[in-house]
Amino acid sequence: MNKIIVALDVRDKDAALRLVTITSPWVGMFKVGPILFLKYGPDIVREIRAAGKEVFLDLKFHDIPATVRRSVQSAQELGVYSLTIHASGGEDMIRAATQVSPRPKIWAVTVLTSQAASPAQVLERAQLAKMCGADGVIASPLEIDIIKKTCGKDFAVVTPGIRIEDRNDDQKRTATPGAAVRAGADFIVVGRPIIEAPDPARAAQSIFDDIGF
Repeated sequence: MNKIIVALDVRDKDAALRLVTITSPWVGMFKVGPILFLKYGPDIVREIRAAGKEVFLDLKFHDIPATVRRSVQSAQELGVYSLTIHASGGEDMIRAATQVSPRPKIWAVTVLTSQAASPAQVLERAQLAKMCGADGVIASPLEIDIIKKTCGKDFAVVTPGIRIEDRNDDQKRTATPGAAVRAGADFIVVGRPIIEAPDPARAAQSIFDDIGF
């Protein structure tokens, strides 16, 4: 599958669907997070899927195990490709999520890329997620190598914090698309460099070319 996930962090459904339409030739999946989901609910997921694209539901579930299990069941019924839980929710919560069958891919958030973190802290959470049956983790580009070496090449690493160039914003642990993929990222999550670009389609194509498809 194409490694590029576009984060549809916009508040307007028409704007989101337009981004889906114009960037689709260079994008494999679209991320729906709380900004869109709280306003439009499951319908926005259904419309993206109706356009023939996969959806990564990024709601970062973190609750008691029974609630997270039922949330994963609901996401499965919605037909999303993948979803996020917080690894910090602990062993029982992660296992409750991963034992749902059938289910979407489960990617556990290690540490948000807006936060400072040591590689040891990120790796500890990645190892817990793998032990509990998660399919992969969300981690910054800076931890890809150590996670792959420790958890294995088949354990997915999905990397936000993708930047085309150095920018002064709320993401602290970042890398360019090409650097992240060369380090071993299975998917890169790209938001602002595409959705805020003057020409989002050209930005998506540029990233597609940069990572060497």
